[in-house]
Amino acid sequence: MSAVIHRSRTRLVSTAASAALAALSLTACADGGGVQSEGPASSSAAGEQGGGTPQEPAGKGKSGSGNGNEDGNGVGDGINAVPAGSAADKDGAKGAAASGSRSGKAGRKPVTCSAANTEVTVSEVSRPINHLLLTATNTGTAPCFAYSAPLLRFDESAQSALAIVEDSKPQAVVTLAPGESAYAGILTWVPDGGEDLRSRRLDVLFAARNGGSTGSMVKLPLPGEGVTVNDGAAVTYWQTDAATALTW
Repeated sequence: MSAVIHRSRTRLVSTAASAALAALSLTACADGGGVQSEGPASSSAAGEQGGGTPQEPAGKGKSGSGNGNEDGNGVGDGINAVPAGSAADKDGAKGAAASGSRSGKAGRKPVTCSAANTEVTVSEVSRPINHLLLTATNTGTAPCFAYSAPLLRFDESAQSALAIVEDSKPQAVVTLAPGESAYAGILTWVPDGGEDLRSRRLDVLFAARNGGSTGSMVKLPLPGEGVTVNDGAAVTYWQTDAATALTW
């Protein structure tokens, strides 16, 4: 009889334990599906789920997988935002790369360079003679393409756009990251180039991808009291460095 009573008590204890575990499971589900509510999920869990820690502000999560912004905060280049070899790097790399590649400066879609996203200047150079240097600097937050050559015209001294030096055409379109510059050399006159005139202003338009121009015109004052120009004036394609632009 004692053996039967002992086995019955064992079953009762086991049943009670099972009921307690079931009750805890239900309580955990009611509190958020088993996720701890005391703080953000770990970076390794965020990486496995393909995203950053949702409790942290965008771009400032400890795992480095938040979205970037125009001020440079957050993951501009995805996985590089976390130290190599760290737990976030090992466990959250996939999630960080997935979220970072879709946002931040590094993920911005390139646009066409124009007066709206560049600063354009013109300067006189000592060598070669009868040359000017045109510089366009990307002041935007996205990369931009400097297509073809700048479309130039001297003020009232000329009625038509400057010719383009075809030999200066680069192998690829010049692409400017924010802060980078493109350069074009301007030949102002040549011997036997017709009547010499004095010009005090340079009108600049950017070329569109499929021909023609894009954006508004930039009107630049020329150095000093102006420069001498004639019908031999020409401009190069955009180049990645000033020395190359002044070769022709």
